[in-house]
Amino acid sequence: MAEEIRDPSTAPAADSQSLDDLDPRRWHVPIVCKDCDKPFAAPYRNFHAGVVFHCPACQGSWVPNTTIARGVRRVFENFFAERRRAREAFARGESKLTRDQFERAELDQLEAFRKRLERMAAELRPAGKLVRPKGIAAMFT
Repeated sequence: MAEEIRDPSTAPAADSQSLDDLDPRRWHVPIVCKDCDKPFAAPYRNFHAGVVFHCPACQGSWVPNTTIARGVRRVFENFFAERRRAREAFARGESKLTRDQFERAELDQLEAFRKRLERMAAELRPAGKLVRPKGIAAMFT
């Protein structure tokens, strides 16, 4: 028998919406350009040590070192692994929260995670950051 071909635009998207944030292809790492201090985002799947990202505003390069890449990976993997475990526990009925309470808690956790990423983006400084000498040291350069 031949299989029926369905139009993907007519498929129900109710369950796919809840799983979208657990898909690593949708994750982005916020970055603050070291040259112009403007924020931009890099895909998480490409965020590895030595990969060059270019700022869309000034075309400056931003290259994460091993420490930065490991730290970002740890933050993302821990958050989303915990989120996946909580969703699975809720689906099995092990959670004492109602559906509304669970969704509200997830939104609060996601907002806290985004704030943590913003703080981390401001603190991340890749190798090669220009630091201009100040004071008397500036006279001898």
